[in-house]
Amino acid sequence: MKNNHHSPRRLTALLLVVAVMLSLIPSAFAAQQNSYHDPAEQWQEALNRTNELDANSVVTVETFNCCVCGKATAFEGFCVPEYTRNGETALTRNVKYSDGTCLDGKSKGDLLDGTPGVDSFYTGYHWTKAVCEVCGTINSNMGATSYACNKNVYWLYDCAADFFEELPETQTVEQADSEYHRVITTSGSYCGFCYGTYKETSSTLERHRLKNSIRPELAHDRFVEMDTCTDCSYAETAYTAAKAVIADYFGVVDGQPHTVTVSDLSEAGVTTAIRYGHTAGACTLTSAPNYTEAGDYAVYYEITYTYKNTDMVEDGVAYVHLRDESTEETDGDGSCGEDHNWTLLDSVDPTCLTLGYDRYLCVDCGKIEKRDYEAALGHAFQSVVIRDATCEAPGKVLEICERCGEVKESTTPKSEHEFSVTTVPATCTSPGYTLRECAVCGERHIEDITAALSHNYVAKTTPATCEGGGKTLHICEGCGSSFVTDYTDPLGHSWDEGTEVTGSTCTGEGLIEYRCVRCGYHRLEGDPAAGHVPGEAATCTTPQLCTKCGAVIVNALGHDYQEEVTAPTCTGMGYTTYTCSRCGDTYKGDYTDAAGHKPGDWIIDQEPTTDSEGSKHKECTVCGETLETEEIEKIYNQATTDSKGEAIVGGYLVIVTDTDTKNPVAGATVTLKEDESLSIRLPSGRLLDYADQTTIQVQLVQDKSPVAGMGVSVTDRNDNFSRGKTDAAGQLTVPGGSDTTNEDGKGTVGWEDADGDRWTLTVKVEDFETKRPIPDAGVSIGKTGTITVTLPDGTDMDEDNRITVTVTDQKREPQEGLTVTVKGDLGQKETGETDEDGKLTVPEVAELETHGAYVVGYTDGTFGPDRDMTRSEAATIFARLLAQRNGERITAPTKTTFPDVPTNAWYAGYVSYLARYGIAVGYTDGLFHGDEPITRAEFTAMAVRFFDAYGDGNPAIMEEYGGFWDVSPGHWAAGYIEDAARYGWVVGYGDGTFHTDDAITRAEVVTIVNRLLGREADQEYIADHPRGLVLFPDVSKGYWAYYDILEAANGHKADMSADPEVWQDK
Repeated sequence: MKNNHHSPRRLTALLLVVAVMLSLIPSAFAAQQNSYHDPAEQWQEALNRTNELDANSVVTVETFNCCVCGKATAFEGFCVPEYTRNGETALTRNVKYSDGTCLDGKSKGDLLDGTPGVDSFYTGYHWTKAVCEVCGTINSNMGATSYACNKNVYWLYDCAADFFEELPETQTVEQADSEYHRVITTSGSYCGFCYGTYKETSSTLERHRLKNSIRPELAHDRFVEMDTCTDCSYAETAYTAAKAVIADYFGVVDGQPHTVTVSDLSEAGVTTAIRYGHTAGACTLTSAPNYTEAGDYAVYYEITYTYKNTDMVEDGVAYVHLRDESTEETDGDGSCGEDHNWTLLDSVDPTCLTLGYDRYLCVDCGKIEKRDYEAALGHAFQSVVIRDATCEAPGKVLEICERCGEVKESTTPKSEHEFSVTTVPATCTSPGYTLRECAVCGERHIEDITAALSHNYVAKTTPATCEGGGKTLHICEGCGSSFVTDYTDPLGHSWDEGTEVTGSTCTGEGLIEYRCVRCGYHRLEGDPAAGHVPGEAATCTTPQLCTKCGAVIVNALGHDYQEEVTAPTCTGMGYTTYTCSRCGDTYKGDYTDAAGHKPGDWIIDQEPTTDSEGSKHKECTVCGETLETEEIEKIYNQATTDSKGEAIVGGYLVIVTDTDTKNPVAGATVTLKEDESLSIRLPSGRLLDYADQTTIQVQLVQDKSPVAGMGVSVTDRNDNFSRGKTDAAGQLTVPGGSDTTNEDGKGTVGWEDADGDRWTLTVKVEDFETKRPIPDAGVSIGKTGTITVTLPDGTDMDEDNRITVTVTDQKREPQEGLTVTVKGDLGQKETGETDEDGKLTVPEVAELETHGAYVVGYTDGTFGPDRDMTRSEAATIFARLLAQRNGERITAPTKTTFPDVPTNAWYAGYVSYLARYGIAVGYTDGLFHGDEPITRAEFTAMAVRFFDAYGDGNPAIMEEYGGFWDVSPGHWAAGYIEDAARYGWVVGYGDGTFHTDDAITRAEVVTIVNRLLGREADQEYIADHPRGLVLFPDVSKGYWAYYDILEAANGHKADMSADPEVWQDK
């Protein structure tokens, strides 16, 4: 189907798809808001072509670079399928834009557009435009120089095969006649991006599948039997009469029993069951009750009609009228003569067939006489239609007298057919005719047949080209049928005289380019290479050149540098001096940062007095250089606590005691500063310790009243620092649960754990980049031991301004594994744990590395994990990795490195590249044996040599080498295996052996290389992004080296600060 509609991909369409569509199409079509619809079924015609496209577009929201805004912005995208009258895209006529403009942005062409579903067809291309939602510019994502930029036009793109989805198969059923219906099946495919649709429709005739049902109609005294097709609306209907008439009885008393009369008029197939009763709710008698005495009697009845297991019940009442005629007329005793004394005895109503009259009685003589006769009423028939007449059968009518129940049956003649007329016009594939079909019985008549029309063929000539033949395609505009005539042979190329591209060289052929003057196709021909003429031998820096062409015959040997390491000093960088053993060239490299000064404690140069300031400085403990000097403010008031822990300074009595024991602390230096705050230096035998807290009490000397709110700072010999203000009792206990850092960025706090143990922690806060301490930072510690550092206002904390927190105990021992939260003044918050040096630096910055793919599969798409790796494949892996590391290209060698590796071998460049670094070595016979499997010992030796050249790996996985008992000290690879095992790159077997001469599989190789490089696959990323990865059908997820193989076969960027590494989205 698709192949019939898609024209070959043209270069323009390919470039457009690659350059734009990858960013235009929404992921998994998630941005599309419309569900699927066929645009041809709802196309809106309009005078303006662009507006017509707007009205029928699928609208998405995407991100592109806007040339007006100068940045990536949100665009509203419009996409609508292309329809043309000949079904071919306008690009075949070089028309690219919806206003008819061609690819060159100047000339005009014909769109051949029309109305979909009427006179135009989907081409497999779609129209697209985009509008920047920021500046409103149309098509500003195409670049300022594009014809479409800032114009309300669409441009054409190919609906790539990957966009197409299968249409769900749908079926509709239409009634054909009384025996058949037509099943119409619709299927095909559609572009999931623009909804352009290719439809396929097929039609078949099927017999009706009739389902029988019976419906009782009591009002019409009948059963309706319908056979309905379960697939279409066709139905056949038959009526069966169901009627029993129970008529009133009129009679006279004659000594015999009398009852109602029953007439069963039901048609064949209907069974009738009647029950009688004296009341309406008690019809249980199987026969009607009989009466012998004069009177009017009500007979209730219930009639059940049954037809094909379907029941219908009728209720009613009839009457029995009996009169005694023995006394209707008498002559009396004759005593009155003719002068009777009459009185009305009773009246008898007329019936359908008998007269009515009055009876008079002479009260004197008893004579009875009839008078005042009324005519018989005659029957009052009501018609009940049992079956309407149709064109297939006559109707049936029952006429029932409503007075006496007399019944008569009549028929109505068949009716005329109810013909519907359908006119089918003639086409070029079928004749026209008029169809008359009865809506009741389905009888059909075809009349007024007209001959099929002639095809209206339009010829389209494709001229012959140099390589393709010509032809004329004739397409009928009516039915689309076609045929081809006038085939012509390809013209063949008409070559020019040729232009020399380059003359022949020592190694390359000379090239002459020939171009076809008709189609522009070109071909190259050349002369054989002449061969090099060797010049002077290669040196360290100068290759051996061809004296004829100057090409490199032998690469420069490269320097054989010997290393001499100079360690860094406090201020000077360390470096390695490299001196070539061959030519004496020397240079310095591998610089290491200066070690930096290691400041010691403050050294007092001059003690302060009450008249002058003192001075102090810090020296580097390594080189002795003075790093920092500082004045010591003069002593306004200073004293040392006595044996009672008391000292008087400036009118204040300061008492220093042990918090728990209340013992005095003697020998503490107490200084009253100019700002009326106290500075206390604990004696050398006492530290700031939360398990052994110190209490400072301040009173006025004059009246011993407590001094509240006085600032007090306390230090000890280890430069632990704590400060606070005295409470209402004039007391301060240090260290506490919170503090503020001093000018050295330090603050000492303490906490008590769940076991009752007390801990003391000194927290130092500094700028990571400048190493400058950060004073006035709040330090607190919670009940769980979590340390919170609150930076002072104005202190930045981001990737460019990182903060380092160092946590030690009161004895300066680093504290590892403590949780620290750092808060900034803008709401920033970073949390982490201290390392083995007691340090935490926040925020954490990802360390991204580029991991290139260093292994590929075979041409059949498989990886062959259990296949033995050859020496050439191993060399290829290490060469790719080293070249990626060094930023070098691997080119084909100009001469063989090993006699059995020809220069045209697929792996020759890789082997030659490794040989230059001393990684690839041959056998004792001088050959490389590239197609032979590499042994475990050979591969391990190559890996160790590679590591020496590569210069980086994963030293963190080093482990002590225990040795393999099957690798003797004299084995040629023993040293390599020992080094590899020490680094954890290779491991032996469970029995403690290494199996040096066994072959090594491709899966084992990538596992070792990944260990060597410290690379480990991100399993979570692989599970979430399977579509974007190189996968192999013969490596299942359950395979033992599945993730190592994917790490090796997929290039990616990895965050190495995580463990294991975390792959980043491309």
